[in-house]
Amino acid sequence: MKSLSLRVQHVDESATLVFTQMARQLQQAGIDVVSLTAGEPDFPTPLHVKMAAIRAIEENFTHYTANRGIPELLKAIVEKFEKDNCLAFDPSQIVVSCGAKHSIYNVLQAICNKGDEVVIAAPYWVSYPQMVKLVDAVPITVSAGEESNFKIAPSQLRKVIHAKTKALIFNSPANPTGTVYTQGEIEELADVIHETGIYVISDEIYEKVLYDGVKHFSIGCVKEIRDQVITVNGVSKAYAMTGWRIGYLGAVKEIAQAAAKVQSQVTSNANSIAQRAAAVALAAPSDDVTMMVHEFNRRRDFMMEQLSAVPGLTLQKPKGAFYLFPSVKAFVGKRWKGGMIRDDVDLCNFFVNEEHIALVPGSPFGAKNYIRISYAASMKELEKGIRRLKSGFKKLSEAY
Repeated sequence: MKSLSLRVQHVDESATLVFTQMARQLQQAGIDVVSLTAGEPDFPTPLHVKMAAIRAIEENFTHYTANRGIPELLKAIVEKFEKDNCLAFDPSQIVVSCGAKHSIYNVLQAICNKGDEVVIAAPYWVSYPQMVKLVDAVPITVSAGEESNFKIAPSQLRKVIHAKTKALIFNSPANPTGTVYTQGEIEELADVIHETGIYVISDEIYEKVLYDGVKHFSIGCVKEIRDQVITVNGVSKAYAMTGWRIGYLGAVKEIAQAAAKVQSQVTSNANSIAQRAAAVALAAPSDDVTMMVHEFNRRRDFMMEQLSAVPGLTLQKPKGAFYLFPSVKAFVGKRWKGGMIRDDVDLCNFFVNEEHIALVPGSPFGAKNYIRISYAASMKELEKGIRRLKSGFKKLSEAY
C-alpha cells in the first residue's frame, strides 16, 4: 500500500474536535458529561433566519449558485462591511465560502508558495498553523503571554518578518484568550505591516461578541494597508449559525479572484439555502445578537467569579469571544491514581475521565499548561461544570 502524503502526516487533528468527540462517546455510553469544548452558541438560530431558509426550500432554491455567492448575500456583506467595519468593497471583491475556516484556507492557497512563512500570534486558534502547513507554507509563531494580555507588540512582529514572510494571521477578538486589540495597538502593528508589505488575514468572526463597552476595530480600516488586508468573517458565532456553514472574505480584486478560483475547483458555491438565510441574518436588526451577547456576558461573569476562587488557578477576564483560558501550571506534576499529570493534555484527560467534564488543552493553541473553557453553554450546564471543575481541582490540590 502506498504511503499517505507527508503534508497530511505533518498536520495534527483538531484538539477541539478530539475532546468534543471524546465527550460525545461517553454521552452515547450513557454517562452524563458536561462538554465545555466547542465554540458553539447554544442558542437557536433566530426565527426570521430559519424562515428565510424554509422559504428558499419552498421556492426550490436548491441548486448550484454562482461560485462567489448569490447577489443578495454579496450585497448584504458589502453593506455590512461598510456599516460595521468602515471597509469599502464591491461585490467582485467578496467570496462566500463554507465557513470562515474555509475562507482562510482559500486565501492561504491563493497567496502562499512552498516555503513561504506565515506569522501567527500564540496563543492561536488551533487550525491556523495546521492550515498553513497544508498549503506547504511554514507557520512562524510569536508568543504573547499573560504579562502582555496575550497581545503581540510591533517590535515582536518586526523581528520575525523577512524575505520569506508572506502574511500575518490576525485574530481580534481572539480565540482562545478573548483578547481584543485596541485601535491604537492595531495602528501600531499596521505601521510594521505597511513597512514590510506583507499581507494580513484578519479573522474577525467574534467581532460582535464583546463586553465591558469594548469596541471592535478592523485592521483593514487603516488606510495605508487596506489593500494588504484580507478580512474574513461569517455568520456562525454572532447569529448562532454554526451548522449553516457560511463564511466570507473581502479583499482586493486580485486576491478575491484567486481565492474564488481555488474554491471553484474544490467546493464550488456554498450551500444555496444557507446563503439565503445568511443574507437575511446580516440585513436584519441586531436584537438577537444583543440578547445573546448579554447572556454570554452573564455567563462570563459567573465563570470568572467561580474560577477566580480556585486556589492555584490564574486567569484573565476576556473582553470578547466566549472562552476562559486559565493557567493550570499549579496542577502540573500532581499524582493521581498511580499516574502523573504531566501537562495540560493529561489534565484534560483527568477531567473528562474523573469528573466527566470535557475541556480543551492549551498546547494545541500554542500555550502549554493552559486550558480553554467555553462558556457558550447553558447556565445549567455551566453550573454543573463548575461543581465538577472545583471538585477536580480540589482533588489535585490535595494530591502530592
